[in-house]
This record gives sequence, structure tokens and C-alpha cells, in this order.
Amino acid sequence: MSAGEPEKNALPEVLKSSVPYDDGWARLNRDELRFTDGSEGPRIWLELQFPFVCNIVPTLPSGDLVFIEVYRHPVERWMLELPGGLGEKGETPDQSALRELKEETGLDTPRLTSLGKVNVDPGLLSHDTYVFRAEDCTGWDAGHSDSADQIRGVVSLPLAEVERRIAAGEITHGPTLIALYRDRLDRERAG
Repeated sequence: MSAGEPEKNALPEVLKSSVPYDDGWARLNRDELRFTDGSEGPRIWLELQFPFVCNIVPTLPSGDLVFIEVYRHPVERWMLELPGGLGEKGETPDQSALRELKEETGLDTPRLTSLGKVNVDPGLLSHDTYVFRAEDCTGWDAGHSDSADQIRGVVSLPLAEVERRIAAGEITHGPTLIALYRDRLDRERAG
């Protein structure tokens, strides 16, 4: 870097900030930025009013993976997703993962493994997402549902069927795909 040249990782200057929407659950932020090259422009992003999000890859003793069937209004369809949700104040990511696993699937696990932290869409969303694997889950009940979260059921699938559904475009939920990939990488590294 030569004298007078901007630092490569310098952050843009925030010229103006506003909050067009805030309902206590989600806040829409708008920042006017000036970048080191002098260009300016707006950035709009969503901030969830929760400390973090978690996603869980639950497996039954058979090796099948457990998904929830949940309605997602923005895309107007029912989707297969891994369980997960919003962390609560005072809760650690692993506590949140165990709570969400139980609420959304009815399952308990003796083994919860952290698979790391990801940012699902940092161009739009500000939160961190913690990914976990829950092994040897117990309490399987195919009739479990949670109408408060629009979950109409839980489904167990062998890995080959999960991969077929992904390839066929039937499982498209981004955080689910990220969690499954992190799980696969961890298992491959473990041998």
C-alpha cells in the first residue's frame, strides 16, 4: 500500500442512519455510506431483535435426519427445514439449540455438537447463526406439531433421500442447506 492509498479493509463512513420500521421483533435499518473511493450509496438491512439464531441437524439412532414441515408465508409454501430458531436473552447458543429441538420436534439428545457459526446473508441480515448436530435423538413422534410456529409435522428421512430431495429442488431452505453442508464437512474430517 502506498502513501495516500486507502486501507484495503477500511470500513465505509456512515453519513446518516434511519430506522424506517421497528416492531420490537425486527428492525429495518437504512444507512447512507461513503466508501474509501469516495462513492456513496444506501444500504438497507434487517436486524432481528434477538441475540442470535441456531439451526440443528438432528439424527435418530437409525441415522435418519429429522426435518420440520413449516409454512413460510414470504414464499407462500410449506417447506422442509431443519429445526432452529431465535436465541433468547441470557441463553447460550447450545441452550437455545436444545430448547428449539424440543419445541419444534419433541426430541431430546444426549449429544449436541457445535458445527460453528455462519452468517446466512450478511448483505441483508445482521445476525449470527450457530449450527449444531444433535445425535441419537429420542422422543420421536411423527405426529408432533407446533401451531404457534406454523409447524404441521416432523419428518425423518435417510441421508440418501435428503440428498435426492436437495438435488430435485425439494429442500431449498438456505440455512438448512448450510447446516447440512457444515455437518457433512465435520463428519468427513472426523473420518
